[in-house]
Amino acid sequence: MNRQGMGNHQREGAKLGLLALGALMIGVGFTTPVFAEQAEGFTKEKLPSPPPAEQIEAGKRVYFTKCVWCHGVNGSGDGPGADRLWPRPRNFNGGTFKIRHTASGQLPLIDVDLFQTVTHGLPGSAMPSWEGILSEDQRRDVLAFVTTELVKDRSWQDAEFEELDVLELDKLAAQAVPISAESIKKGSELVVENKCIECHGLEGRGDGNAFNLKDDWGFSIQPADWHKCWNFRGSRQDAYNVKNIFRTFSTGINGTPMPSFADNTTVENRWNIANYVASLCERDVDVDIAGGKVTDEIAKALFEAKPRGIDPLTDKPKVNFVVPSKFVEGELPVDQFDERWKAVERRIVAIGGQITHKPRNFVNRIDDVWVRSLYNETHLTLMFQWDDRTKSIQKDGVDWEPYEVNLEDYGIVEQEPGGSKFADDTTHPDSLAAKQNSYQVFNDGIAFQMPIKFQELPAPRKPRYFWGDETFPVDIAKWTADGNLMAYMGSGWDMDLEDRDDFTEQLKLVKAEWKDGRWTVIISRPLKADYEEDTYIELGKYIPINFFVWDGHNGDVGRKMGVSAFYYLVLEPPIPAEAKWYAGLAAVGLVIVEGWIMTRRSNRRKEQGTS
Repeated sequence: MNRQGMGNHQREGAKLGLLALGALMIGVGFTTPVFAEQAEGFTKEKLPSPPPAEQIEAGKRVYFTKCVWCHGVNGSGDGPGADRLWPRPRNFNGGTFKIRHTASGQLPLIDVDLFQTVTHGLPGSAMPSWEGILSEDQRRDVLAFVTTELVKDRSWQDAEFEELDVLELDKLAAQAVPISAESIKKGSELVVENKCIECHGLEGRGDGNAFNLKDDWGFSIQPADWHKCWNFRGSRQDAYNVKNIFRTFSTGINGTPMPSFADNTTVENRWNIANYVASLCERDVDVDIAGGKVTDEIAKALFEAKPRGIDPLTDKPKVNFVVPSKFVEGELPVDQFDERWKAVERRIVAIGGQITHKPRNFVNRIDDVWVRSLYNETHLTLMFQWDDRTKSIQKDGVDWEPYEVNLEDYGIVEQEPGGSKFADDTTHPDSLAAKQNSYQVFNDGIAFQMPIKFQELPAPRKPRYFWGDETFPVDIAKWTADGNLMAYMGSGWDMDLEDRDDFTEQLKLVKAEWKDGRWTVIISRPLKADYEEDTYIELGKYIPINFFVWDGHNGDVGRKMGVSAFYYLVLEPPIPAEAKWYAGLAAVGLVIVEGWIMTRRSNRRKEQGTS
């Protein structure tokens, strides 16, 4: 079995090789081509019959109504919206499809693989679920059109050069290795043994070989982040299902460097790997996996952690828009390992590309940030953690000041579409593939903003999410990976930020660390500040807060960034010490009263028995 999906040029070579082999075999009495040896867990299936002409015609109408805008008139993945999407829409022409039950390099099952893709979409991409929009018949019709008219280099009816070795997933699932601490630990060892970490990184965050991989069409791609199973293309809207991960390890992902492991890994070990990868996906508790060196204790913690709820509308973790902050005595934590962080629930903050004002961020690489908050008598601290495949620190100086945001005069402009005309030459400097990695590297960064005088905001109004406005300006704290932590005032998206040196001195960068594909940044600020110029934080109040993220390796700078919606920061009032005593005394009192009642009843029964 091939370990990697073949590109078009590879398939042509394979066909020529098979023709030569076939000619040789005819000379010795054979008339059928010889295909790759079948791997464990696969079975042969017949190629499908061609669809009727009327179904193809019906599918054509669906395609040119719903699909052409991304996939293009000829199915080449070059529709009007293609240059604004990442990852790129599928180019159907070569017959290379990623998510399949078939062996590496083979065509997918139309009625299973492709139908599920159209039905469930491809999470982590712009391909949506069409269930509820297109009827089942329409979904099957459009597949009839795509597979007969737009797949040009291969054919499901070409018995001479095509075969279908199908993974018996349901049968193998019935014999699956149950997920357990032992299986998780074994899987952690196997991903090292099979060199998965060379691409996916020591902790599986996709940071092993983040920017040196390309697909069959020359476009840059990145290894999957195993901590975000909801972004797995083949998750089929069932993020934590181990079966889908097992399938991917067994079949590989055609058109990418992700190989099939079916030819060199047993079924049992593939289940162990799948169990380990599934256990890494974010859970209700954050388990430190120590650089991938999974001990028995870590494996047990991963096994016992519970999956997070997935929002069926977004196929992402459910969002709670309230960020709680808990009171702690004494000094605030200085790193992420302080046990006091466990007292407060972390919140996932959804991040989207800023596409309201130029330069817009259509290729957004950071899609969520985890936030926790604690406070003491004088200060508030926020801990931010987010996955970033590269640590990006700007090496060359820039001509603008940190507070400037209108950077067009400095050459920071939005990448215009139009690269598709060089689709056949992805090395051309003007091709979209070449431009994709031609950004100057800037600083990674994160910022949060809260409205000044939020107490005066008429409910339910908030300041403008993008750096406030003149009526309701915002207080901004921004950290960048070169070590700077600055305070600004924002009065509008098109206005340079106002440098706040006086408040910058009161901000404290507690920690900033990039390790194994993840940033941890902890920032503290005073609770009380100048009411007229800063956010004056009060206990128990719902304070609007939102967040901005920059991925420097993606060319993010200025307004090209990731943004969140508004959340609410709430400092929960501390529980008075006497209240804790009251609860204890009440419990003791309740026990005494219950004991007295039971004694009285017992004595009455004795008296009645005596009489």
